[in-house]
Amino acid sequence: MKDAGLLPVTIKTVEINGAGNISLQLIAQDNSLLPPYFPGAHIDVFIPQAGPRQYSLCGENGNREYYEICVKLAENSTGGSHFIHHHFRPGESLTISAPRNHFPLPDAGKYLLFAGGIGITPLLAMAEHIAKQQIEFELHYFVSDSEHIAFAPRLTAPALAKHVFLHNSSANDSLRHATPLSLCQPDENTRVLACGPDGFIQRLAEIMQTHHWQENQLSFERFSNVNQDKDEESQAFHIQLNSTGQRYLVGPKQSIAEVLLSARVDIMLSCEQGICGSCITDVIDGIPDHRDCVLTEEEKAENTQITLCCSRSKSPVLVLDL
Repeated sequence: MKDAGLLPVTIKTVEINGAGNISLQLIAQDNSLLPPYFPGAHIDVFIPQAGPRQYSLCGENGNREYYEICVKLAENSTGGSHFIHHHFRPGESLTISAPRNHFPLPDAGKYLLFAGGIGITPLLAMAEHIAKQQIEFELHYFVSDSEHIAFAPRLTAPALAKHVFLHNSSANDSLRHATPLSLCQPDENTRVLACGPDGFIQRLAEIMQTHHWQENQLSFERFSNVNQDKDEESQAFHIQLNSTGQRYLVGPKQSIAEVLLSARVDIMLSCEQGICGSCITDVIDGIPDHRDCVLTEEEKAENTQITLCCSRSKSPVLVLDL
C-alpha cells in the first residue's frame, strides 16, 4: 500500500459522546500542526487486525492542533468500531491518512443539512462553517431517541442552537412520518446535504423529487455502497499498466484491486466498497463500468477515473495510469 500522506498521531482524549458513541482527539506525534482540511473531509484510521476504516473529521473547522472523530459501535462490526471502543486509549500511537474530501460543501445561498444518526459527524463541521459565513441554514438531526444525541454542547451553542432541529424517531418524528417544511418549499439557491444510512438517503431523495427539487441540489454521503448490492452479471476483462504495458486478467468474481495487489502493484486501498475514494485512479484508455458512489455523475460520464475496489470495465481492456 502506498504510504504517501500517512501521518503518525497520538490519541489525546477518548470521551463518550451520546449512547454508543465515543469521540477521539488525535494529535501529531511531533506536536506539529496537522494538515488543513475543509468540512466534509474524512481520514483513514489504520486499526490493528482490521485495516483502514474511514471516519469523518468533525472537529471545529480550522483547528489544526488536533483532529476529532466520533465512532459509533456498530452492531455488526467487522472489527473497526469494536476495536476502537474496546482498545483505543489516550496516549496510544496510531497511523492515519491525510484528509480527503469527496463530500465538499458547495456554494449556495442557503443550506439544508440532514443527518441520520452518526451521519451528524461531517454535517456538524459544515454547520459551524456555514454559521461563521453568516449564511442561512437548517440542520435537521434524526436520532432513535434523545440518549443517542451526539455533540449536544456544540449543537446548543449560540452559533447553532436556533438553526438545529432535533427529530426523535421513537416519537414518530422521522422522514417517513413527517416532512420538514423547508423540504416542501424548493428553492433554486438552496443546496441540500445529507449523511446517513441508505434508507435515510433514499427517503430524502424521494421527498425532494415529490416536491420538485432538482436532482443536482442534493449531495450526500452514504454508510455503504448500494451499487454493490445490484445483481449485475460481470464479465472478465484485462487491465493494463500504462507505465509498463503489463496486462492482467480480471475474472468475473475478482476486483481490479485484488488482481493488482496479487501482482504486487502498489495501490492505496481502504474501504473496498466504493465509498471512500482512496483507490481512485486515472484511466488512460477504455470505458469503466462505474459501481461506486464516490464519483459524481459528471465525473463518471467523463470516464477518466475509476475506483479500483469495486468498479469494472465495459471495454475488453482498461489502461490505468499506474
